[in-house]
Parts: sequence; C-alpha cells; structure tokens
Amino acid sequence: MTLASGRNRIFTGLALLSLGGCDGPPEPIAVDADQHRAQIQAFHDERVAELEAPDSWLSLIALHWVQEGKTTLGSDASNDLVLPAGKADPFVGHVTLADGTVTFTAAEGARVTQGVDSTLSLPAGSGAFPPDVSGDPVVTEAELGSAGPGKSIVLRNGDVNWIQVRRGDRFALRVRDNSSEVYDAFYGIDLYPITTNWRMTAKWVPHEKTVAIPNVLGTVSETASPAHVAFWIDGVKHTLDVTGDPDDERFMLVFADETSGRATYGGGRYVWISQPDTEGRVVLDFNLAYNPPCVWTAFATCPLPSRDNRLAISVEAGEKNWAH
Repeated sequence: MTLASGRNRIFTGLALLSLGGCDGPPEPIAVDADQHRAQIQAFHDERVAELEAPDSWLSLIALHWVQEGKTTLGSDASNDLVLPAGKADPFVGHVTLADGTVTFTAAEGARVTQGVDSTLSLPAGSGAFPPDVSGDPVVTEAELGSAGPGKSIVLRNGDVNWIQVRRGDRFALRVRDNSSEVYDAFYGIDLYPITTNWRMTAKWVPHEKTVAIPNVLGTVSETASPAHVAFWIDGVKHTLDVTGDPDDERFMLVFADETSGRATYGGGRYVWISQPDTEGRVVLDFNLAYNPPCVWTAFATCPLPSRDNRLAISVEAGEKNWAH
C-alpha cells in the first residue's frame, strides 16, 4: 500500500467517525505546561531570528511588475526599476520578458552574481539561514525563475538582490536590500502571554470543498479544503477550514478574529496544524498564530481569511501586530 493510499484510507475512516460521533468536543490531547511554554517560546525565538537574517521579509523594498520587452534596473533615476542610491550600480542591466520567460542581461561593468534563494519559502519558525554567497559565480546573462521546489534563482548587485515571482500570467521582480533601514527599526515581535488555554484539541471533520481565498492584490484563488476543524470555547462550537492536499504532512489555517485590525494584523494571521490522529483529533494551538509577511513589508502578496474563517471571538494568543 502506498503512503498516499494509506492516508486516503485514514481520511475515509475519519469521515465515517465524524458522521457517527457526537457533535461535541473530543477527548483532550494532554500536554505538559512547562514543555508547552518552552516549545512555543522556541518557535517565536526562531521567528525573530529568521526576520533579523539577511534576505528576510524585512529586506523587501519593491515588487516590480514587468511588461513584455525590456525593463532596465539600476540606481540611476532613468531606469525603469530604480534601485537604492549607493547600494547598487547606476546601471545594473535589464530584464526581458518574452514568451513567458524572464531573462537578465548585465550592463557593461556591472558585477552581478547568481545564486539559489529559498529563504522566503522556509516555514515560519525555521530560524535564521543567512545565504552563503561565497561560491556564487559572476554572470552576464541569466534566466530567472525556479531553481527547484521552494527555490528561486537570485541575482545580486551590491546590497541589492532580486528574484522572479509569478502570479498567474503576470511576472514581477521581488527586490531586497539587506541594509534596509527596516532592520534597524525592527525590535522583535509582540506576543500575547503563552497559555495552554489557547491550545485546543479540535475535531477534524472531512469535507469536499473549494475555498475562495482572496489576497492583498484583490484577486481570488480557488483552493481545495479537505476538512474543517471544530473546536469549542465555553461550550460554543467554532470551525475553521483548512487548506492543503489530503496527503500533506500539515495544513494551514488563515483566520481572522475580533482582535484583527486592533491588537493583531487586520489581514488575519496564519497557524499550522498536523494531520489528525486515528481518533480524528488535531492540536490547534493559537499560541503559534503568526503574522503574514504583509505585516513586515508592503511588497508581499499575502492570502487573506476566507469568508468562513472569520471568528466571532477574540483570539488573544500568538503574535500581535507590529507598530512600525
């Protein structure tokens, strides 16, 4: 039996359990309070470390949409994409979008190196992974795009670097400055107190559903949801749709609550859960709720909570908004 087929049988069994079981809270999954606090604090310490590292979301300074043909870049004001003065060459080169491919050509005398970037795709709480650029070759031409799952070709000139991002049939350059003043303004992440009161044992309820996920650009994508999780607070049931493939090791929830736009980010927060156990239970720990990249930069494209993932309660756990 393959791993995927085995998981599908588990999910089918969980569907039957959810249909036959009572609609009430599941038996709690126990946790040691001291261990829980240490685990949550370690997660948040890693969150701070990854943001303070080079190439993090704090370094983002531009998301420049490219058109068919040539787009010039450099610190001289005559360029189509103007890079920070004193941090990049006046004329770095140009990118060309043709037939769905973005290529870069360096200007004469500009020193541009090519590497592999994956920092922005690392899971939250991964910690700091400063890029090792010591072996990156100098290039005069390069094709931008993917360098493998979760990785992108990155080009660097001075303190500035850029990768390609694609949204549907649109292409953009995501530009970062590792000496950005935002690093100096970053003081860490404000948190609610860590407490096991916000660590829920939730019920996994399989369904076949397509969820409309909006994003900050105003577009909407259709995403498969294999289940929702049900949890109870003071005897009141609440649900959140999860997104991901049934064969995933873990699933994401994008949610908003009554703190959104007040103590927490108005565009909601993210939290991950693991696969359900054989009794159809999952741990939903709001202490692990974290800010989307759009809290740290205006140049990220973050998904927003779907209509059914807006809770009519105040989730006073996890990360607060960043007042910068």
